[in-house]
Amino acid sequence: MVVMKWAVDTVVFDFDGVVVNTGGDIANAANYILRHYDLPELPTETIVGFIGGGAEPLVRKCLGDKADMYFEEALSKFKKRYIEHYFEDTVLYPGVKDVLEHLYAARKKMGIATNKIEKIAFDIQEGLEIAHYFQVVVGPESVTRRKPDPEAVNIVLERLGADPARSLMIGDKAEDILAGKAAGTVTCGVTYGFGSVEEIEGSEPDFIISQAADLLNYIE
Repeated sequence: MVVMKWAVDTVVFDFDGVVVNTGGDIANAANYILRHYDLPELPTETIVGFIGGGAEPLVRKCLGDKADMYFEEALSKFKKRYIEHYFEDTVLYPGVKDVLEHLYAARKKMGIATNKIEKIAFDIQEGLEIAHYFQVVVGPESVTRRKPDPEAVNIVLERLGADPARSLMIGDKAEDILAGKAAGTVTCGVTYGFGSVEEIEGSEPDFIISQAADLLNYIE
């Protein structure tokens, strides 16, 4: 099988579900609020399936039919709990560190377009010793419209002085792929993150990888 290689100078990553596995800490914070309201706790894999679009939709999905009753207070409690406990179970996905090092050595510019609060994203990068790989991090406080709108990706590309046609957007959710397409980048879907294989395939990225190390097979 011949693999097409893409000529890219810039790589834009989604953060949760692509670079870092934050599922355990997010699930812990979500189950904390469910316990507070005497609601049944949910399995980690169920909560992980709700990740995407920020804290608001995740909390609503966790609360289910109690969302209208508890949402505003629950959202505040979730954010507070997560901010206090966001770096207990969070880890890099296998192979990510080697991929970042390879891209860095090849002088590729790298940035992050995420729905995670920028300070938390920075702190996690520092804690996992990967902060020096990324020149730009754009979170929800820097945009007016979240993915699938391309605003976050466009800001990353602008700050890096990147040509969209020679840039790559990597994500684990359809919203990431659609944002990359709208920004004019090459797109890569990952199936090891929080999104389903069906969701990624349905968003029709330019290529799909099942482990981080495979990315290097597609970049010149």
